[in-house]
Amino acid sequence: MPKEAEIRKKALKKLTNEGWICWFSPKTRYHHTDILGIADLICIKGKQIKFIQLTTISNLSTRKRKIEKFFAKNKLKIPTKVWGYSKKKKEFKIIKIC
Repeated sequence: MPKEAEIRKKALKKLTNEGWICWFSPKTRYHHTDILGIADLICIKGKQIKFIQLTTISNLSTRKRKIEKFFAKNKLKIPTKVWGYSKKKKEFKIIKIC
């Protein structure tokens, strides 16, 4: 199973090649903290802003439910995607939340 840093590196490469400016929280005490507790990356391109949660392919549905619960509880709609990395296929499966 790929580590979080490996998945983030692959995602950042893909996003920057597409012209996105991305930021992720700095490492604190051996791990990174999610932005608002729901996203690993915040990405900006022109006037577009989106949040991206990175995970493995096997955890896609769990992360999706976590974000949907957060949005429902806080009455939010923020463009968010969950990117699940498949080590076998060496690609991301992307699920759009909002």
